[in-house]
Amino acid sequence: MHIAVSFHTAVLLYPLATVAHVLEEWPGFVAWAQRHGSTTYSRRGYVTTHVAAVALSVMAALAVRTVPGVWSGLLFFGAFFGPSIACNALFHIGGTVLTRTYCPGVMTSVLLYLPATIVVIGTALRDGVLNPGALAATMVFAAVFHVAEVGHNVFARW
Repeated sequence: MHIAVSFHTAVLLYPLATVAHVLEEWPGFVAWAQRHGSTTYSRRGYVTTHVAAVALSVMAALAVRTVPGVWSGLLFFGAFFGPSIACNALFHIGGTVLTRTYCPGVMTSVLLYLPATIVVIGTALRDGVLNPGALAATMVFAAVFHVAEVGHNVFARW
């Protein structure tokens, strides 16, 4: 598959996909999380987390476009795109499969997050933003970060 856009253009998928995902989640994710995660998960917690997620997605996409390089690429994938797009897609797909119920956010995870992950990672590797080893290490960090965040916010485990 040939991807005709550059990494610095592809990162603009991040805020667009984030907004679409939040719109899908909005009506039902809090109730789903209270049923399958923690009864203490609140609409306020959801709003706080997701307003920050949208703002950070815009800032991270603009920052990695403005300050290109290995360090911005590592930060972009490890702290922003990796946890909120790539890992979050797996959370929603896994949540739907494990609970055998619709986990709000699974549709955008399958239709937007997974393709965006392929495009953004593919362009980052092709354009030399990160090498495969650095990208893999960064995505492992992103997965740990995402598990910690979801474990705390949605499941109230720590």
